[in-house]
Amino acid sequence: MAESLLTQLKRQGTKYGRRWTIRRDSNSKLTEVKLIFNPKEYETYKDARTMYGDRALIKILENERIIRNK
Repeated sequence: MAESLLTQLKRQGTKYGRRWTIRRDSNSKLTEVKLIFNPKEYETYKDARTMYGDRALIKILENERIIRNK
């Protein structure tokens, strides 16, 4: 999952204003990545997760790949 998204983001390049959220399990493994279509509205929710831009998400996915391949 993370490999294909990482490859796709690198191939397309980063887009300004695109925001993502991630979810981790109890062992801190990445389990879910979601694209947020309306970040301003999402920020208003009381249980909103931290949002990441494309560059930050690429770093997270690269680190996750390194951790899983150990």
